[in-house]
Amino acid sequence: MDLNDSLAPGYLVAPPSMGDPNFDHCVVLMAMHDDNGSLGFVVNRKSPLSLHQLLKELEIVPQLPDRAVLMGGPVNTSTGYVLYEHTANGGLGGVAVTPTLSLSPSKDVLQAAAEGKLGGRFELVLGYAGWGPGQLQQEIRRGSWLYADFDQSLLLDVAMENRWEEVYQRLGVSPHDFITVPGGAQA
Repeated sequence: MDLNDSLAPGYLVAPPSMGDPNFDHCVVLMAMHDDNGSLGFVVNRKSPLSLHQLLKELEIVPQLPDRAVLMGGPVNTSTGYVLYEHTANGGLGGVAVTPTLSLSPSKDVLQAAAEGKLGGRFELVLGYAGWGPGQLQQEIRRGSWLYADFDQSLLLDVAMENRWEEVYQRLGVSPHDFITVPGGAQA
């Protein structure tokens, strides 16, 4: 991977010895990455709120079973984002992560999701993770993150609690094979 290329879409994977409680054992979906910085969402950490609790607070009547909401990152956790799949270029707005996956903070998109009208699967994510210009590339060079290519099935077909181990399996390594040495280096 060339760190001058866009890291989005893709996944950042926390090594076993991350040391930052905000990202310990996390998988981060990279939604945007350019010269201005990076935007990502943790996709394997459960929020204390369930979908029905959150919808009730927003006065939206759900027409689907209750489930977990993701804690997307340490930044602005009071803001929700709907990460949803759709037909090619058929999204309801927001940021296109891929031609068939978009991200939107719109209450209208959340309402459509709650009513089962999106036409595809979705995750509700609270908060995000962000990096300034060049910051993420430096963290990857230091070994603070591993990078994995984007695969939509990881996000929508693998249970939230299994995503971290699944990414390692897809990378062909075990998180238990890492050795941490003083100073933060990993081997």
